[in-house]
Amino acid sequence: MDVIEGRQGRWLPWRERRLKAWIDALPAAEPGRALALLGQSVRALNATLLDPVTRITLLRHYTRSAADLTAVLARPGSARAIAGLATTLHSEMAQGYQMALTPELPADERRMAVAGAISGLSEVLRAAYRAYVPAPPGLWRRIHTLFRAAGAPTLELERLYANVLLMGLSDPYALPEGGIDAVWELIAEVGDRAVLNEAAGFAIVPEADRAADPADREAPLYLDTGAVLSELARLRDDIRARRPLPPRLAARVLPDLALRLCASLGETWRPGVRLRSLRVRLRGERLVCQGLASLRRLRADDRFRQGFVDLEVPWGRAEATAANERGAGLPRVTTWTIRDAGRSGLWLSCQDLEGPPPIPGTWIGVKDPSGSGHWLAATVRWLKRARPREYAMGVAVLAEAQTEAVLRIAPRRAAFAASPASAPPQPDRVASARIAETRGPRLVLP
Repeated sequence: MDVIEGRQGRWLPWRERRLKAWIDALPAAEPGRALALLGQSVRALNATLLDPVTRITLLRHYTRSAADLTAVLARPGSARAIAGLATTLHSEMAQGYQMALTPELPADERRMAVAGAISGLSEVLRAAYRAYVPAPPGLWRRIHTLFRAAGAPTLELERLYANVLLMGLSDPYALPEGGIDAVWELIAEVGDRAVLNEAAGFAIVPEADRAADPADREAPLYLDTGAVLSELARLRDDIRARRPLPPRLAARVLPDLALRLCASLGETWRPGVRLRSLRVRLRGERLVCQGLASLRRLRADDRFRQGFVDLEVPWGRAEATAANERGAGLPRVTTWTIRDAGRSGLWLSCQDLEGPPPIPGTWIGVKDPSGSGHWLAATVRWLKRARPREYAMGVAVLAEAQTEAVLRIAPRRAAFAASPASAPPQPDRVASARIAETRGPRLVLP
């Protein structure tokens, strides 16, 4: 390993051939130490006087190794430990590319340097999201300034810039541990379908150093996300139907993450809807995992027979009563929240009121996000334990693997199983295949 102690510029393996050999000789068994050595090497490179083209050429040799080491270390439970190392390395790489942006730099090399700098800053942002820490000050402003400095950006640079914004729009601090990496894989698969709309402005507010909120009135968004919504809807259907996924996604993407990002991108999931801007406050859902809450809503109308459907407007007790009065013969539906308490098990809360079970004759809509049926079984057990002397539980499964169900609370004397006539309407196979995810207003973390 060509590392010479002494002056900072002396120990840098800055010749290209020797640099390749030095990177290959990094201790693969100690990825943390290798990541630290890479950061020191890039810092020394930035302190060395080089012409811009040579600097860009040398920096490109660090990119692949840095990405591989960061991916190896980005395991659940170690995100905070590597956040500092990853931030230092990728910040230095972005600084090096930015140093190469001189006025005499040719256009192709200029765009290459801008792409390298934005990639480095996106990795810094991703490390912050992975460790649930705030992004470094000035990061969004730098990304915006770099993109504008590229002049006429290439399609690859536009996609890179858009992907960083899509990652920011995915509400990353609400994702479970490791979720941001799965979201990034999903963005890499479908993000190229989002196109820039130059006339609509940008999704970064450089003065405030932040990404614009979808409901922000100050900075109109530039993303046309119609194609992204269509692709995510298709991917969601593939996940539910257990069809083969693209190899890049099969091992990384969690089923609810596709739904999560899709909800973050627009107001609707219906394919073919094209949105020029996302000024409407999003109606999404929290991922049910690691202590987060998820609100599932069920509409009481004629589409109830087809299972879980979208809720177009938030509604409370008064609206639910009116809907039930219009839907003659349909059961009353109550919205419930499924909460994950980790090791202490699951519990339900009804309209922010925990504890008492539903009144007899009430129907509730629940969904098991794990895809295994365990969460649904735990929900049933909880309801049976809540008032064992007065209530029994009836379950009608509306999807495969008992992951989606309509539950009816019935008095124990008239248990569900003993009264087939009181069972909810059973959908046919075609209707079950058309079951759609429900959404409600965003929730604040408990």
